[in-house]
Amino acid sequence: MEALIAIGAKVVLAGALGFVLRRRGVISAQFAEDLGKLLVDVIAPFAILMAAAHPYTPAMARSLGTAVLIAVAYFPLAILTSWLVARALPVDRDTRHAFVNLVVFPNCIFVGLPIITELYGAPGVLCVVVITLVWNLVFFTFGERNLGSGRISPLSLVKSPNIIACVLAVAWFFSRVDLPVALTGALGMMGAAMAPLAMMVVGFGLADSGLADLIKNPAGYIANFLRLLVWPVAILAVARLCGLDPLASDVAAVLFGLPCGTMTVLLAAQHRRAYQFSAQTVVQSNALMFATLPVVFWLIQVWPA
Repeated sequence: MEALIAIGAKVVLAGALGFVLRRRGVISAQFAEDLGKLLVDVIAPFAILMAAAHPYTPAMARSLGTAVLIAVAYFPLAILTSWLVARALPVDRDTRHAFVNLVVFPNCIFVGLPIITELYGAPGVLCVVVITLVWNLVFFTFGERNLGSGRISPLSLVKSPNIIACVLAVAWFFSRVDLPVALTGALGMMGAAMAPLAMMVVGFGLADSGLADLIKNPAGYIANFLRLLVWPVAILAVARLCGLDPLASDVAAVLFGLPCGTMTVLLAAQHRRAYQFSAQTVVQSNALMFATLPVVFWLIQVWPA
């Protein structure tokens, strides 16, 4: 329980620091944007690769297999559920499509990776890696078709540095090749910067958003209720009742209880479909995370495998 309290305190403190620095003008909007890109495209791949330095064990391999199965089961169920809820909402067609993407796709890398690193170390990050591979496969097929132009772009799957890092990390882990300590140390040093800086960037984003944007978004509250509470609780309940691997199920519960992925906002902007709703819901999601994530941590602690 102390570890969960510690990570919760770190998340809140780093986010609050980023909020204050941005509000006081210490951090510019351009710096915040550039730092976000640096984290996603440079530092996150280092953190992903570092996880592969964890020794291969049959238990770890089983955890990865379970993580993949959970992800494969989650996405069709999440798509179906969110679409049924979206159809019942008094919103336009574009907003319904954006609603589905916002509910289905959490922010696995930018928010999830640093949190899982703090909680579970390299074994947890390896579970993030395989879940992220499934996430990207679904997002760049269904996600783009749902909110985009209807065309699927398979090349998008291999353009991202994070996807390349994920594939290399899985290959490295199963190859059982030991790299020099100097190299793994360098990877670890770079990856360690991910956690505090990512939470600070979340704080930057909250500081740039008006309070009205967070409050006057009723459909966003529904999306975030599903995203931040319903799915993590459901995953944890099924995992515990079915006796699934505790590492894989705990990591999946945390990941699928994280804020809405920002890729939906980028797609909405690109195709001019429900951009304002998407942006407001993502900001709202990041703000609510500081209240809901401790609940997920608490459930993991009091409901042992």
